[in-house]
Amino acid sequence: MVEVKVDFARCDANGTCAALMPDVFRIGENGLLEQLTTEVEGGRADELEEVILCCPLGAISRS
Repeated sequence: MVEVKVDFARCDANGTCAALMPDVFRIGENGLLEQLTTEVEGGRADELEEVILCCPLGAISRS
């Protein structure tokens, strides 16, 4: 499992991550990002890496 972290202080909720991994992120009715899970399976590491690279504010990371 890969741990997914969101720095909500940096996040501007543009929705790129929610579009790429909708089972992990979504934009709530209040317009803010919601993190649906804190871990993804190791087989999805490349998918998560794309999300990390596409976040314009660098608010998403893994460990």
